[in-house]
Amino acid sequence: MLAASLFDPLYKVVGLLLAFLYYPTHSLGIAIIVLTLIVMLVQFPLIAKQTRSMILMQRVQPEIKRIQQKYKDDRQKQNEELLKFYQENKINPLAGCLPLLLILPIGIAVLGTFRHPGIEYHIPRSGTFSKLYVDVCGKTSIQPKDCGDAIKKHAPSALHFLGMHLNLSAANAASDGIMTALPYFVLLALVIFTGWYQVRQTQARQLQQGAAAPNAQMQAVTKIMPIFFGVISYGFSAATTIYFVVSNAWRIGQQHFVLNKMYEEEHAKPLPGSSAPPAGGTDGKPDGGGAGSGPDKGSANGASGPSPNAARRKKKKRKR
Repeated sequence: MLAASLFDPLYKVVGLLLAFLYYPTHSLGIAIIVLTLIVMLVQFPLIAKQTRSMILMQRVQPEIKRIQQKYKDDRQKQNEELLKFYQENKINPLAGCLPLLLILPIGIAVLGTFRHPGIEYHIPRSGTFSKLYVDVCGKTSIQPKDCGDAIKKHAPSALHFLGMHLNLSAANAASDGIMTALPYFVLLALVIFTGWYQVRQTQARQLQQGAAAPNAQMQAVTKIMPIFFGVISYGFSAATTIYFVVSNAWRIGQQHFVLNKMYEEEHAKPLPGSSAPPAGGTDGKPDGGGAGSGPDKGSANGASGPSPNAARRKKKKRKR
């Protein structure tokens, strides 16, 4: 009850947004998809900030480990040197965690609005955007509890989307036969696939950056997690599962089109506290091997010396 009372204002905000998006479309499914995209868009600046901070912390890890090793016998001095290093290079080690404090409540609010006791408790019952409540419950005079009981017996057309009842889960639909449950299980498959693809994207990026391959235990965990979310979604309403699928699809596109480029840009910058260009030179190409660099073509093993033609000319001159 405490959690519900704490998040109730956020539930009301999400419910109002759903009612607002439903008003022009008359489709709750489309309203949920658009709401999810809006939530992801709002979260993006926080995700970008978190990603940049995480990249920076990864890049300075060798220096942090050097300081920790140097002062391993003096924890107070170690903490002082680390703090000094962070201050000199304007690094906030908590910057990667702070955005999560804002992102998590948003996700909890959206999921909580779709889940028990139901969206009828959170959408407006009066005013311009009361149409969703009317289409779900019949009329505004009906109490949310009575509306919820009626919905369980017969879902109104406002809750129909792509062959599903948005208030039902795959577990609910399974008892009505395979054909009735099929759209719900397709949705579960999409949750698993999009989750797996996100993991694959992340691992591919890490390997491109030269990171060590994850150990067998971590690989097992990353393979199990998408399936785990699919199993959890089995008991969630179709509305909640749609939120999962759309948010996963957004993150896949975000990773491909934005975050990968961000990683490249951040790794091209010099390390904090260093005026030297990043590895590979300022043009991003490996040093050496190009025109004007490396050993002379006529030298052996990089050692300088006369070419074979010059040696023969000298020999002929001595004979004369």
